[in-house]
Amino acid sequence: MSNRTLVRNAVGLVVLMAAISACLASCSSRAEENKKGITTVSPSTAGNTTSVYVVHDKKEAEEMKAMLQTERFRKIDAQWSQIHKAGAYEKAKDYKQAEIEYKKAIELAPEKIDETVPRAALADIYEATGQYEKAIEQLDWLIKGKPRKDVLDELLTRKQSLEKLLAEQTANQPNQT
Repeated sequence: MSNRTLVRNAVGLVVLMAAISACLASCSSRAEENKKGITTVSPSTAGNTTSVYVVHDKKEAEEMKAMLQTERFRKIDAQWSQIHKAGAYEKAKDYKQAEIEYKKAIELAPEKIDETVPRAALADIYEATGQYEKAIEQLDWLIKGKPRKDVLDELLTRKQSLEKLLAEQTANQPNQT
């Protein structure tokens, strides 16, 4: 697995964990006290994904359903469906369509932090297609988000290598005067 994939996965996990912890915050204290049984809640808020959440009683299950049906979680669900769709195009090396789909995922982001995964993916696509300036723009956006030190170090190293590639690319272009 490449460092880029690790960075994208780390960024995605941070965003996903933040969303999950916000959702489960109200249920966690009672879950420790109330270990009667396990109920699963499988909402398909966008109709494109299936998620399973483990809760410990019927009341908790109802609260979880209500939280998952909030506007924010519907948007996140729709956004992740879009990200998976874009990822399929990227895997098939249909970079133009993947770019379009990742941009749609950015538009669906309910908050700025939810833009990190599609922006990291766009940086990968732009690098793969030699659009180094656009890749650097995406990395700058990610860097401004103040990621963990290890992720920040990787982003800065990657940005430096892209800046070198951009300089070489610019030097190799014929003068257009």
